[in-house]
Amino acid sequence: MIGQTISHYQILEKLGEGGMGVVYKAQDTKLNRVVALKFLPPHASENAETKARFLQEAQAAASLNHPNICTIYGVDEHQSQMFMAMELVDGGTLRKRLPYRDINEVLGIALQIGEALHEAHVKGIVHRDVKAENIMLTARGDAKVMDFGLAKLKGSLKLTRSLSTVGTLAYMAPEQIQGGTADTRSDIFSFGVLLYEMLTGKLPFRGEHEAAMMYSILNESPDPIGKVLPEASAELVHIINRALEKDPEDRYQNIKDMVIDIRRLRKESSRVSRRNIGVPSLPDPVPSVATGGASDSGPLQVSSTTEELRRSTTVTLKIPTLPVRSTLAWLIPAIVVLVGVAGYFLLSGGGETPIGERIPVAVADFNNQTKEEELDGLSGMLITSLEQSKHLSVLTRSRMYDLLKLMGKGSVDRIDEALGREVSRQANVGALVVATISKFDKLYVIDMKVLDPEKNEYILTVKEQAEGKSSIPAMIDKLAEQTRLGLKERKSDVEATTQKVAELTTLNMEAYQEYFTGEGLINKLQFEEAADHFRKAVALDSSFGLAWYRLSYALAWGGNPGGQEAIARAMKLIDKAPEKERYLIRVQDALSREEPQPAIALLKELLVLYPDDKEANYLLGDYAYHQEDLETARNSLQKVLSMDPQNERAHQHLYWTLASARSLSELQPSAERYLKNVPSPTAYSLLSDSYAEQAQYDSALQVCRVGIEKFPQDFLLKRQLGDIYAVAGQPDAAREQYHRLIRSDRPFNERVEGYLGLRLLAISRGEYRKAIEAVDDLLALESPASGRGHIGTALMLRAWMKVFFLRDTTGGRLDFERALTLSDAGAQAYHIFTYFYYLHSGQFQKSRDIVNAELKVVSSGFIPYINAFEAMTSGNFGTAIEYFRTISFPDPKIQYYTATVLSSMGQFPAALSVLRDLRSNISVFGIGSSFPQFVEVHPLSYYLEGTIYERTNERAKAIKSYETFLTLWKNADAEIPQFKEAKERLKALRK
Repeated sequence: MIGQTISHYQILEKLGEGGMGVVYKAQDTKLNRVVALKFLPPHASENAETKARFLQEAQAAASLNHPNICTIYGVDEHQSQMFMAMELVDGGTLRKRLPYRDINEVLGIALQIGEALHEAHVKGIVHRDVKAENIMLTARGDAKVMDFGLAKLKGSLKLTRSLSTVGTLAYMAPEQIQGGTADTRSDIFSFGVLLYEMLTGKLPFRGEHEAAMMYSILNESPDPIGKVLPEASAELVHIINRALEKDPEDRYQNIKDMVIDIRRLRKESSRVSRRNIGVPSLPDPVPSVATGGASDSGPLQVSSTTEELRRSTTVTLKIPTLPVRSTLAWLIPAIVVLVGVAGYFLLSGGGETPIGERIPVAVADFNNQTKEEELDGLSGMLITSLEQSKHLSVLTRSRMYDLLKLMGKGSVDRIDEALGREVSRQANVGALVVATISKFDKLYVIDMKVLDPEKNEYILTVKEQAEGKSSIPAMIDKLAEQTRLGLKERKSDVEATTQKVAELTTLNMEAYQEYFTGEGLINKLQFEEAADHFRKAVALDSSFGLAWYRLSYALAWGGNPGGQEAIARAMKLIDKAPEKERYLIRVQDALSREEPQPAIALLKELLVLYPDDKEANYLLGDYAYHQEDLETARNSLQKVLSMDPQNERAHQHLYWTLASARSLSELQPSAERYLKNVPSPTAYSLLSDSYAEQAQYDSALQVCRVGIEKFPQDFLLKRQLGDIYAVAGQPDAAREQYHRLIRSDRPFNERVEGYLGLRLLAISRGEYRKAIEAVDDLLALESPASGRGHIGTALMLRAWMKVFFLRDTTGGRLDFERALTLSDAGAQAYHIFTYFYYLHSGQFQKSRDIVNAELKVVSSGFIPYINAFEAMTSGNFGTAIEYFRTISFPDPKIQYYTATVLSSMGQFPAALSVLRDLRSNISVFGIGSSFPQFVEVHPLSYYLEGTIYERTNERAKAIKSYETFLTLWKNADAEIPQFKEAKERLKALRK
């Protein structure tokens, strides 16, 4: 035929031939283009059914318009011989390129083939002969699906049984071999065979003759691809094995789902090689019992459709299977047993385990392929839904980030599958949930997989799809339900403890994303920024109770107003909150009303149900510390640090707890662990303090200097250096350090600390007027607009000193009244100074009112202190001692008053013992410090000790005590009573 002109086609050359036709290269003389002409062979042209099939191929291919499908230009007949004109593909068959060495290249070609098959399937066409010979590759590497000769069109004529089983046997699906109806899932099986062959160069099923090949397809499992191709990722293995499932119900139910998985895998592979990030390959999922697989377990798939949401669900689970039998006859009873077992497992809870030790579960962040940022936080929504289970112990995202911090990866913004695997190994997680959300027009699709990180194999896969963004929370509910059932939770327990996640959170995905972002900022202790996002969340959905709660929490911890209003809104919506958060909302509500004891009781109840909740453990430790329940505080904070060794707030509070409990031998190790895990200024401060506690002042000073060198902008460490000099008996060095801080070229905050240091140094020397002068200088300090808050505090300090030291009640009252008008009047420090001012000016009821209104959360010791002080000034010493003794861990000032009362009662040994304890009670420098109280009463303790020794007739000891006191106060203000009396008493004793 070469050289002939048929119709308007000039035959140029023969390209090839096969059982279904001969193909020529031809010139289209009308359109001046090169085409391919496919002729039916002469013997076939006489067969009516063959001609019908040829025409059907042309009709099938012509109905498709896709860049990866060979285009059909027309069909005609020449001298009773049928032919079709089609696109000429300049290239060769895929067969000539096998095997590929680049997995990413395979995925690229597979994606094109899959898209072509999807186009055909959407038009109701099943190819039925997908194989390497029917895929052409252009010179550019583009794939073209060819030869729809066996294609089945919806509504087309039915071919004879002999023709319906035609096809290349090695690629045929089991149902085709068995003479069953071939549908789109048959193409998926053939595509899986092709993908396996492209990657390995081998067919997954083999046999020396046709019967052996059929048996292999029906009964045998392919060689695990991981053995042939070790670098194959878990996801790639999963895609191939799911496509090659014997039972069509266990395969992908449509080619689009397979394409989605291939596209996602290709994107991930393009970003970073799995080989580089060390994600191991999974062993192949074991084959189904129904097809005679030889492994210990196989997948069962159940599909359902909920019309109300136009949502479809697909679930695949691993279940036990039976051994392989040599004949198909054994498969029939096996299938019956399998379906019964599987149905019981899925629907009735077969294999369910009673609630005992919870299964630890982690949820990686969703792979969001929709490009809609408001869907980035769906992992948080799934965690909330799964946390309803009493069968599972779900790692919070906060806990996952704690583990990532330990691995040096805490700065990542999202936890993908690779990081999820690392976290799971670190936390001994039993199940890792990974999911992808995609969007096709209005359809959202979530493909979720649950992995066993230890065994490195899939436990189950679930697919959810529905139209519209508002359907996503319901999809999350379904995913959570199937996960819980798949992890063998009783169906009755799932039903009894499931509340819709939209009711627990919000239907507004934008609002949820704001909430999710705020949660991440809370984990970073960025409370003000977090509050901004929670405000946006409640603005988008005012019924979002969790967001109102977290807004209150963020405002409270950030020291900002508005928390009470937010928690009141959360309380009104508390029935919509998850169980754990209902406790936390009540805790926050109690704290907003200054009721720490109910809050502590609620936290203890919560931790019975959720013993590993880090936030609850920390809150209990924090509030128990302030309520002087130091044993509870210690245990809770240590639990936090076992989960999160880099939790700075827990390190700080644990150190303060140990210091308050006078567990002095534990202070240095505690501070060293803090510094090792979180090398921060406060860590250096506390380590320095731990040495000072042991009177190792040189070491304390050296640690402080190192901290300043590493954090030169930290003004509190610089202030602490001066404080240690003062305690170490080096007042000149202390004064020099403070003067460095108040130089005019120093930052404002440094200058404030310098003047405060000079104030305390003067107090420790009995130079009260100099102390007041230091505060005067502080008040005269020009400050930036944002720094004027120091004025109210300084005035309160001066008012208190005037009343307490100089007995100047008029001057103190004027400063106090002025301080009341200033903007920092809501600060906690302000309330504490107000409390002390009323206390030392004898206004005991006003002092109680301040405590009850503002300070109950801070410490449980304030009210006993007021009662003791009132009794002491009234001469009721026995009552005063009783109240002082109810304060479990008194500061140095309380100890001084206790010793004073004991001395007045004639209980001299007890008074001396308290004074000795006082002199070692100097913790903690910096935040939470007892240093101000210590420097005030430490010198006076020697004066009081001298008076006691005088009364017990221990003259030498009395002289020594007075001498020590007067050495410390050598330049004290002459009018101070203790200073005058000490000089007179010492003079009398020396006579």
